[in-house]
Amino acid sequence: MSDRVPVRRGVTWLVAACAATTLVLAGCSSGTPTGGGGGGGAAAPTDGTLTVGLLGDIGQPPDPDIYYANNGTAIMINAYEGLVQYANNTDTVKIAPRLAETWEVNPGNDVYTFHLRKGVTFHDGTPFTSAAVDVAFKRRIAVKGGAAYMVEAVKSVTTPDDYTAVITLNKPNTAFLSYLASPFGPKMESPKGLKANAGSDDAQTYLSSHDLGTGPYQLTTAQTGVKYEMTQYDGYWGAKSPFKKIELPVYTDESALELAFDNGTVDTIVAALPSSSLDKYASKDGVANYFLPTLQGALVTVNSSHEFFKNADARVAFLKSIDQATLVNQVLGKRSEVATTMYAKGMIANGADKQAISYDAGALKAYVAALPPNAPKTLVIGYANGNVNAQSMANLVVANLQTTGITASAQGYDTSTVFGWINDPPTGPDAFIDGNNGPDGGDPYMWGHVFWDASGGINYFGCQSTEVNDLLNQALGTGDTATYVKAGDLYGQTGCFLNLSYNKDWVVAQKWLTGVPESQNIGANELNFSLLGIGG
Repeated sequence: MSDRVPVRRGVTWLVAACAATTLVLAGCSSGTPTGGGGGGGAAAPTDGTLTVGLLGDIGQPPDPDIYYANNGTAIMINAYEGLVQYANNTDTVKIAPRLAETWEVNPGNDVYTFHLRKGVTFHDGTPFTSAAVDVAFKRRIAVKGGAAYMVEAVKSVTTPDDYTAVITLNKPNTAFLSYLASPFGPKMESPKGLKANAGSDDAQTYLSSHDLGTGPYQLTTAQTGVKYEMTQYDGYWGAKSPFKKIELPVYTDESALELAFDNGTVDTIVAALPSSSLDKYASKDGVANYFLPTLQGALVTVNSSHEFFKNADARVAFLKSIDQATLVNQVLGKRSEVATTMYAKGMIANGADKQAISYDAGALKAYVAALPPNAPKTLVIGYANGNVNAQSMANLVVANLQTTGITASAQGYDTSTVFGWINDPPTGPDAFIDGNNGPDGGDPYMWGHVFWDASGGINYFGCQSTEVNDLLNQALGTGDTATYVKAGDLYGQTGCFLNLSYNKDWVVAQKWLTGVPESQNIGANELNFSLLGIGG
């Protein structure tokens, strides 16, 4: 497995969960390819086929209203389109057009009016009109997928004409455009196709191996655990690449995937390889490396239900004992940088959400020395099985804990176990290190809610503050930055959370592949294949 841990399974969330890829927010200049020149890489394909290697299966059916995990994002953003998206090739959170060309938001932040693109057709040949918006929203609610929260606040959708959709919410929501821009946000699906293939499960069976989107590629093969295949849609309204077919073979371990890339069987690998492979490809002939912006980070979550961590002083002392610079630089390398803010990098202007906890080598040692002789002094640091980076960081943390008078060990857990702790926090470890995680989108509410509210999905041990939750909900309606900053400050004082790093989307590609930075955006962590090309 890669560092990419599937998430969002079996959880009904009010707002946001994470997108799990492997990798940290950087400037646009990080999109410059690096690596040696020469003819060491494989030749460009002459048959119009691009092969993109997947590390592990996509984990869930490629149905846009069900899918809520990792690798399959590439299928979501190429077969389907939403009304808006995040802008490509920038490290700034900016809403950009997709199937809506323009939009307006009323002063109350509860009415969103979208003016739709004309000349768009679904893959079944039917035209895209405003009627599809209401159908798509209602299907998402009906199938009760992980990201249903994104449309739960929709009160009504009215369609004054075929190319205008007016969405009214049941309360103000300043994050709604970010919901729609998310790769997990609602996608437009053919109303005719949904009806014709509804079956007894709202077309879920059909969409497990077909698609009904408007995107540049159609899903033509879905062999679970083996491969997925996409074929260029001739009727696509936008840009078309020279790649008529996209092959997405599934590899079960990184060594096999790397071998396939090295011998030219695979053309590119997106956000799948561990940091230990960075040096191998840094100067390899014929290879380009890209480090592209994401909203992801490495994180530490502390279990306040355990005896040692029942008071905030203990939790803060533990987090201060973590040498962020060593963990990030030694384990993650140039795919990341040390995090200094409570939210993802750039979510709050000018870094006003500065993280109060910083490395203090003596903090935990002093705390432990002051404990009664019979006080518990044994800690287990958890990580997700298969997450190589998280395991390495956990081992470093354990080694440091041993110098403070703590008996510590590192332990791996299956993903299903990790997401079950919220139902019984004492069954979890004392702390958990996430090698990479993040929100569904770029609004600070989507970050704060998912990590700090027990109902958010990635607050594994349920350590929360009612005041923080209230502030986040207040800011959701107003968009007030100062309220978000206050929420972050207060949650930082709980000692339940440490933002370790800002992670980048590491893409390794054969050097002839062009358009990589231009095809990626801060939310998707995957490539829009229609924007790729072949260079000299």
